[in-house]
Amino acid sequence: MKLRDYDSDCHTKCNFGDKRLTDRALYIQDHLRVKYGQPLSKVFKNASDLKRTYEFLANSKTSFQLVTEPSHYQTANLVKNLPIILSVGDTSFLDYKNIKVKREEYGPTGNGGNGLILHTSLAVDPDYGQPLGILWEKVWKREKLEKGKKTKRTRPFEEKESYKWVEAIKNIPDILQKTSSIKLPKIIHIFDREGDIAEVFEEVQNLEKAGLLVRATHNRVIGDEPNYLWDYMRKQAVQFCFELEISPHETRKKRTGVFEVRFCPVKLRSPQRLKESDGFNVYAVYATEINVPEGEEAISWMLLTTEKVESISELPFYGEDGWN
Repeated sequence: MKLRDYDSDCHTKCNFGDKRLTDRALYIQDHLRVKYGQPLSKVFKNASDLKRTYEFLANSKTSFQLVTEPSHYQTANLVKNLPIILSVGDTSFLDYKNIKVKREEYGPTGNGGNGLILHTSLAVDPDYGQPLGILWEKVWKREKLEKGKKTKRTRPFEEKESYKWVEAIKNIPDILQKTSSIKLPKIIHIFDREGDIAEVFEEVQNLEKAGLLVRATHNRVIGDEPNYLWDYMRKQAVQFCFELEISPHETRKKRTGVFEVRFCPVKLRSPQRLKESDGFNVYAVYATEINVPEGEEAISWMLLTTEKVESISELPFYGEDGWN
């Protein structure tokens, strides 16, 4: 095998402390870029290259951090001229339950699965929706619980899996500044319902150049009066309506849905565990389907964001040409 020459900058950022390992990493990267998402046996047709790739991954000098750092550097260079970037966070389960010999090396992933858990933060251009690269990643395995034993709810938050959402918010600015001498852009984190955690709102509130858009899952208390989020938003005036093509699902047929949208500022009451917090000022956006066909269940979304929403044009994903 002949390795092609890579520029010195790539060598600087991709460094395993051993020139042969670094060259091997760059060679693997070059092939994965062309055949991304395919099994290694399809990426490397040469048996010798495939064997050396497995040897590289099993080498004690390699690590998840060393493999991912060059990608973070490239992403930092792509976002350095943007005033705002979106950081889309999500969790994937790497399931190896059918590889019996590996069962002891991994942990449960739910629904009988066995493997690793990968949490990723993807940088996205807010104007064009273009993915720009990986900002941060974390991989871990769950510890197997003894039969009949439950996890402790009293564990410190930093030891819980849900800490991954706060961890991303904390680490991404450091990675951007460490890997590239750039003026830090504003980072708006976008999370699904699993990221609706009080500590997430607190962390974003404490940072100067951070924002949040999360799909709500908790019917939180808002304001000083005993109001609850969903009931409060139902009482707000409808700001506008829009149509959306709803794809078929196991529990629904394909249809064109008509949605009413309400939005207003709310103050979320912080839980007792965050004793020093005075609550979180955000905007709530509530979309509910109306005129639902008989036998079908209405679809709704409740979004919470730190970004100002006082008109239709300020809504998330609404651009000059309408809904994106």
